[in-house]
Amino acid sequence: MALEFNDGWDLFAALTGIAILILCVVLSFVLISVRNKIVTRAGRTLDRVDREVGPLLRNLNTTVENVNESLVKVDGELEKVGSITGNAAHISSNVANITSLVTSAVGSPLVKAAAFGFGLRSAVKRRGQEADEEQVRRMVEASKQTKRERKQARKDRKSRKRRK
Repeated sequence: MALEFNDGWDLFAALTGIAILILCVVLSFVLISVRNKIVTRAGRTLDRVDREVGPLLRNLNTTVENVNESLVKVDGELEKVGSITGNAAHISSNVANITSLVTSAVGSPLVKAAAFGFGLRSAVKRRGQEADEEQVRRMVEASKQTKRERKQARKDRKSRKRRK
């Protein structure tokens, strides 16, 4: 089988096709080698990560186990605290009941005694103030009387002088 080319364009088209085919094959080999290098590097990186992550995960697992043990202990303590809180609430309720009983039993007489004491103090204070006010009024009145008397005495002296 022989190839025949009718003109120069057929030969050019055939050579161009062969050149493109060779170029594609070369690019394929280049891309495959680049891909292999990338896959090799990724494999090495994953091996390094596996070597480093293994101990980290073991440490993390130990830490999580320790935390779980601590949480179990804390849960037991929380139950004790819950029991104590319940008892404190019960005691608080009892104290409130006793307080209301004492207030109702003793409160009314105490309020009456306090009111009586306040009224007594107010009355004594008012009486003391009234006595003080009365004394001040008498002193002011005496002072006015003395002024009037002096004034009258002056008038009398002046009138005597005129008569003489």
